[in-house]
Amino acid sequence: MIKKLFDSIAYHARYSPEREALVTADQTVSYADLQMQVEHLAAELMQMKSENLAIFGSNSIEWIVMDLAAKKANITVVPIPLFFSKNQIQHLLNDSRTDTIFMPAAFGNASEGGEWLEELKASKTIKHISAANAVKGQFIHLADKRELIAHSQASSDSVKPSKITYTSGSTGTPKGVCLGEDTIDSITQSLSNALASRQLGRHLCLIPFATLLENIAGIYVALSMGRSLMAGDVSQFGLISNHEFKVQNFADAVNEYQIESVILLPQMLKAIVEYISVHSPEDFSSLKFIAVGGGKVAPDLLMQCEKLGLPVYEGYGLSECASVVSLNLPNAIKIGSVGRPLPHVEVKITPSGEVLVKGNAMQGYLNELPASQYIHTGDAGFFDEDGYLFITGRIKQIIVSSFGRNVSPEWVESNSASEPEINQIAVFGEAQPHLSAVIYAKDSVSNSMVDQAIQKANARMPDYARIQHWCRAEEPFSLANEMLTDNGKLRRNAIQQRFKADLLLN
Repeated sequence: MIKKLFDSIAYHARYSPEREALVTADQTVSYADLQMQVEHLAAELMQMKSENLAIFGSNSIEWIVMDLAAKKANITVVPIPLFFSKNQIQHLLNDSRTDTIFMPAAFGNASEGGEWLEELKASKTIKHISAANAVKGQFIHLADKRELIAHSQASSDSVKPSKITYTSGSTGTPKGVCLGEDTIDSITQSLSNALASRQLGRHLCLIPFATLLENIAGIYVALSMGRSLMAGDVSQFGLISNHEFKVQNFADAVNEYQIESVILLPQMLKAIVEYISVHSPEDFSSLKFIAVGGGKVAPDLLMQCEKLGLPVYEGYGLSECASVVSLNLPNAIKIGSVGRPLPHVEVKITPSGEVLVKGNAMQGYLNELPASQYIHTGDAGFFDEDGYLFITGRIKQIIVSSFGRNVSPEWVESNSASEPEINQIAVFGEAQPHLSAVIYAKDSVSNSMVDQAIQKANARMPDYARIQHWCRAEEPFSLANEMLTDNGKLRRNAIQQRFKADLLLN
């Protein structure tokens, strides 16, 4: 049985004190040093009497140590996504009643939100951190002690969240998902035990820490297993922005630091497969476990990975269930599925086809009613005869054609996006005789090349799920042009309105 997080840190600090825990390009922190820094910082945080602590900064050792210290001090942590706008950050701070913000010294790339916090610092009390020499940064105090006491008394009747993670969804207004300590411990233990047989070494933190998946499945799981984490601003490892991934940077990091596990998003995996077609799979030979999630992955892409020898395992989860719900594993894998549910949860399918999850639920959305026993995911799915879970799309986004066929747009999109010529795609066809699509492709890709890619993708689909008409977007779907949500999902209504005439929709 894998030890609990702080038990694991203490165990290795005592019996193998020099064992590496955290690694950056120019610094290594041992388990002995990590335990000391966390304990000292936790003591300082308790003296501050903070209730809700927000962390705002790029991936760094400071981010990890502060998160762990606040967890140990029983302080609610509120990660601030770097891509949040000024208004979204203001909403997050007000909604969560954050009293203190920690900004690591290694802040990384500036953003609109970052500039706003720099302005905020000019009008608030600033304290430079002094608890441990490896942890450098600043505290910004947003409330005085009287406000903290009042807030503490007001919230004493409810169970204190360990973490409030904000998800903006499709509306752009962030919602706070409240997660209890037991819920986070449960998923950490479940994932750690599931991966124990792989005897994994270094994990590369490629996803921003403010993303719950990397925070739990990356940081907590690796440390509970006694492994080490490679951390730093994600741009140095290839994730330049929400929409740009430089595979060469990633390959260099994997080779230089002998990375054995990483969490990827589907678009990253696609870019890696395209990179290998020009270079060599040997650039990723140290990798033993590549987890992919955050969106549907085309089975064709996964089969390409299998042929290339890439150890890719698709999973499924959501913030409301503390990240991972199901995961393919080396001894239990089925391409096209998201694996079997992990032991800490129970999953069932409603008569309408919706996936429900029980057993590792959030406490509820902040300032709303508590969560029900089952979390309604909004995802459509089914189990096969071997107990593998398949996610087919979103319940509310199912397209019903004029011929009465039900089609998940995500299914068609993931299939088409496996073609290298297609960078982004949005599929439509509600009450239409056939499907249409808006496609973004690089300038070097001609219209005829796009058309050939669509024909190849169509050949893998039944006739009612084939794209019969498409138009081309001149620029990528992004936050700037309001075609994507803040978490990278398609704003389907906005895209449809923008391209309605080109799509020939009625």
